[in-house]
Amino acid sequence: MSLGVGAVLGLAVVAAARGAAVTGGAAAGLAAAIGLDVLAVGAAAALYFALAGTGGRTGPLRSLAVPFGLGLGVLVLTLAVGAGFDGYIDPKTGLPDRTLTVVWAAVLGTSEAALGATLLASLRPLALHGRRRSTLLLWATFLGLTVLTALTVAGRPLVVYVPTAMAVFGAASVLAGVALALRQRWISDLARRHRVAAGALALGLSATMVALLYVQFGGPGALPVGDGTGRIPDFPYTAVLSRSLAALVLSVTVFGALYGLATALSLLFGLSTAAAQDQRAGERRALRSLADLSGRVLDRAELAAAIARGPVDARLGDAAWVALTDPSHGNIRPTVVAASGLTLDAATRAADADALYRAAAEADGALVLSHAEADHRVRARPGDGVASLVTLPLGASSIDGPGGLTRGVLLVARTTADAFEPDDLAALETFAGQAALSLSHADLFADALERERLARELSLAREVQKRLFPQSLPEVEGLELAAAERPAREVGGDYYDVVRIGDDCVGVMVADVSGKGTPAAFYMAELKGVFQAGSRLTRSPGELLAGANDALAPSLGRGVFASAVYAVVDAREGTLALARAGHTPAVLVRDRQRPDGGRWLLRGDGLAIGLDRAGATFRKTLREQCVKLAPGDTLLLYTDGLTEARDAQGQEYGYDRLAAFVEQHAHVGALDLRDLLLAEHRAWSGSDEPDDDTTFVLLRWTGRGEPVEPADVSDGPPVTERAAFPADPDLPV
Repeated sequence: MSLGVGAVLGLAVVAAARGAAVTGGAAAGLAAAIGLDVLAVGAAAALYFALAGTGGRTGPLRSLAVPFGLGLGVLVLTLAVGAGFDGYIDPKTGLPDRTLTVVWAAVLGTSEAALGATLLASLRPLALHGRRRSTLLLWATFLGLTVLTALTVAGRPLVVYVPTAMAVFGAASVLAGVALALRQRWISDLARRHRVAAGALALGLSATMVALLYVQFGGPGALPVGDGTGRIPDFPYTAVLSRSLAALVLSVTVFGALYGLATALSLLFGLSTAAAQDQRAGERRALRSLADLSGRVLDRAELAAAIARGPVDARLGDAAWVALTDPSHGNIRPTVVAASGLTLDAATRAADADALYRAAAEADGALVLSHAEADHRVRARPGDGVASLVTLPLGASSIDGPGGLTRGVLLVARTTADAFEPDDLAALETFAGQAALSLSHADLFADALERERLARELSLAREVQKRLFPQSLPEVEGLELAAAERPAREVGGDYYDVVRIGDDCVGVMVADVSGKGTPAAFYMAELKGVFQAGSRLTRSPGELLAGANDALAPSLGRGVFASAVYAVVDAREGTLALARAGHTPAVLVRDRQRPDGGRWLLRGDGLAIGLDRAGATFRKTLREQCVKLAPGDTLLLYTDGLTEARDAQGQEYGYDRLAAFVEQHAHVGALDLRDLLLAEHRAWSGSDEPDDDTTFVLLRWTGRGEPVEPADVSDGPPVTERAAFPADPDLPV
């Protein structure tokens, strides 16, 4: 059975009992009379709860129009009954003169009970607009006092005068009603075009309620007491059904008259906008404060604290907190970083910020939880102050969009359920938009600072790396040297070095550390140290590379290796020894005027440094190649940035093209060939900025005048090759 049907049946039971008393000629006993009055008041209360529970949110015009229309109907009905029926109350028994009087009393009483319940259910959304805790408490107080006022006369005969307690509770009820009537915050949200209609409806409602009071108490719709003396005032028909119900309806009718009048006056004089203006001023202050702060403060934490304070200062929420992501530190889940109205720990515990963050993304905007404590994503329990919750994204609507929800969410809570009105949400969304913009500025500033810092560090690293390269090349009779290096970034992973080993001997190293940037540069510095120290201990290219593998392999990171080629030129003997550790093949060019002239790629075996950390396999595979140099011999040691350069069609420069170019220009000096090769590289790639680190060293042997017998080049380059480490049973395998 629904509350509405139960209420009507309850009133029918009361009416039947009253009719039976009239038929029997004796009033019911005190207990029965109290029970009937309580039943009547309970029925009216049930009717109110039934209507309030099904009404939901309605517009202000409808909230005023419904009770106004119903009030007019009840007024007309009351006047009609008063004009067409001549019943009265017997002053001696306190009973109606006949049963038909009870019937009309039941009809009017039920109508007025329905009017009172409708009036309260309709005005409730307006009176509770914003649902502040204080307003809810005041509304509950008003209802409680109204019921107490009604119950003070429960069981009392009609002709007994009003008790003092009823006057006290009634006055308190009226004061509470006045306090509610003065809360007209909803008017500030009313569209201007609706204000005239709202004012007319409110005035009509107030006038109708006043008219009902007049008609029922001494007016044409009142039921007279038949003693003829006039000492006992007339009663409303509803009092015949239940004096408590009549008192209840009286309080509600007075409240309706006051609320309608207050609404009309507020619309006419703008009295209601004071509180709303205060809130709007608070909202403006919060936005202005945030805007000012965003211009001066670029610290994310300080901005987050200001964002959390904003809704609370503007009275848009009782508590607020900010949860931000931090992709730059690998944190893609939002973390609560600031709170206002709650401690940081309480805010963190109150709700699952990550789940709400993703739900807000799916909702494509603000996510409103009117009854937050019932939501599985909210951990706060009743009494924790999170009865309703709004989650606002601090960015665009897409979680994957550039700068979208990556910044996080703003969560705003109220201590009462269903507390956020449309104007609150609009203000919060505006505030969240400004907050996202401020955070964006702070992030951009932080990014700019970081880029500037990195640029300074890279510039410094580049300067340091430049010092790792030879500041000048040694001068050796009969040998021309030239070198060049072009990093793809500020700091590259290529390395070359030339050291003098005695008066007539130089060692030349070209290496390429896998990867680029600062890590590669660190390994390059380490390689330089090994080379500088090792080249003075041995003239064997194989032994130096093996020593470099032993020294560097333990310190290289996983997957990091270095290719290298090392050549030793003995100018006194006119020989060159070469070993290659997984590096690009060296280019050897000999004058074609000689019988043994030509160009070759020297591809001696050898693993890259770091691939065999134990070193046995590295030594086993490493080969040395030796060349008896002839005047005009040119050797090019280089990194893969030279051969892997691509033209506009994506074609690699390649080894053969490189060797042919060196051969074509081998007659010029080493320095001129270096410049020609750099120009060729730029022309091929079509850019001054190489895609990969590019480094090379040119060695051109001019000789010291001694004759050099032609070598046998029928099976390959004029080199002799040997294992760098001949098989030794004592070496580990």
